[in-house]
Amino acid sequence: MRLRLACEAHDPEIGSHLDRVTQIACEIARALGLGEATVTSMRHAVPLHDLGKIGIPLSLLHKPGRLTPEEAETVKAHTVIGHDILVGSPWPAIQCAARIALSHHEDWGGGGYPHGWAGEAIPLEARIAAVADVYDALSTPRAYKPAWAPDRVIAEMRRLRGTKFDPAILDVFLSHIPAAAEIA
Repeated sequence: MRLRLACEAHDPEIGSHLDRVTQIACEIARALGLGEATVTSMRHAVPLHDLGKIGIPLSLLHKPGRLTPEEAETVKAHTVIGHDILVGSPWPAIQCAARIALSHHEDWGGGGYPHGWAGEAIPLEARIAAVADVYDALSTPRAYKPAWAPDRVIAEMRRLRGTKFDPAILDVFLSHIPAAAEIA
């Protein structure tokens, strides 16, 4: 909770995003049949997926319009910054948070960041958090874009099945998560 408060102290607008992503990720984990201990760990870990953004200037995080290539690289560093803050803890939930912080922007098909990992090389918790994070990012307004309509969000996520998202996790999300199931 203290680390989450650090995120919110840096960016007061992030709190509701962290709540929504956490709720969706935990619902996906349950629907995948992961044990309650894993779901509890994720409930504590997922809110820290963007912890590294405390090291990124707010002017970039809230910039209207497109980032320059240099600015985009600076923002991408939040994955490594968050991991570096969390790594080495003896607590399982913080270990999980470190994996998620580092890997939630990796793509199932490769080509994500920071390492370009693909498939099951990406930790399961990060693959789950990625689906929840993108769903929330697309369906809510941001400084650089308005909220997308629900059918457009689902269509885009389906388009990214197998490239950005683990197909099995996306399928569970689309069939088991109420907001997505209503649209799918």
